[in-house]
Amino acid sequence: MVKPETYDIQPQGYCLRHTTECQNLDHMTYPFDLDSNEHAGEYSSWFLWPMFSFQVYPGNVLNTYHWRAVDAEHVVVWRGWYTIGGVESDIVSQLAVQDRETTVEEDIHLVESVQRGLRSRGFRPGPLVLDPACGVNSEHSVQVQQQWMREAVDG
Repeated sequence: MVKPETYDIQPQGYCLRHTTECQNLDHMTYPFDLDSNEHAGEYSSWFLWPMFSFQVYPGNVLNTYHWRAVDAEHVVVWRGWYTIGGVESDIVSQLAVQDRETTVEEDIHLVESVQRGLRSRGFRPGPLVLDPACGVNSEHSVQVQQQWMREAVDG
């Protein structure tokens, strides 16, 4: 869905704002009216420190993530999908399944792999990849979250 070369992540207070242009709206897996409003074809996401985010997909589909840490190695994630007026939508239900089977499934494996690596006796924190353009391959958002964590621990 996203056009990687336009992906931008910007810290704003204790929030990370993600924006991008969509790759090709003609090949979307669900229909929507581009003329419904000026932002109907955009994707935006906001991560709100410490454990909540929401994404607005093209066509004004909203989803949320809420993470709850159980302990240092376990987390529970709640997802919500919302439509305008709260109307039941087969399209949104299908989009939720598609997202779970693609993006979320991939993310779960990546996060679990990172967690295993952090427990490794050989783990040593290394330098982050910091792109001044704040693009999709930059880890500046990781650096910002590490700073928020230090501030929270230091009180």
